[in-house]
Amino acid sequence: MQIPIYADPFHKEAIETYIKLCKTFAEDIGTKQRYKTYEDILDTILDYHNGYGDRTKSNNFYDWIMIIPINTAVMTNGFFAGAETRTNRAVIRAYKVLLDEALRTCVEKLDKLEFKND
Repeated sequence: MQIPIYADPFHKEAIETYIKLCKTFAEDIGTKQRYKTYEDILDTILDYHNGYGDRTKSNNFYDWIMIIPINTAVMTNGFFAGAETRTNRAVIRAYKVLLDEALRTCVEKLDKLEFKND
């Protein structure tokens, strides 16, 4: 897995905590192969995050810090949809609630970051 570029230690802690939670959920409900695919897609998100600004003309700090949490939430919810069965439906629904709460918490933390142009 790629290592994301972080704005500061506060950003690092928020993102690492969020990614760890999402990966734990995906690993718990997916097969080894599906989890590997999940990690591959996460790598694509991290690559986009790390290269943001190099490849886009209209970039800003707020967009950049939100790439990982927003895209990872969408990816994880898609993973849940594909993995849901009758037997794991209750677990996945519980994970969705926890994921939504974790995303809200992460975004609230990141909202407090301020751009400082040196």
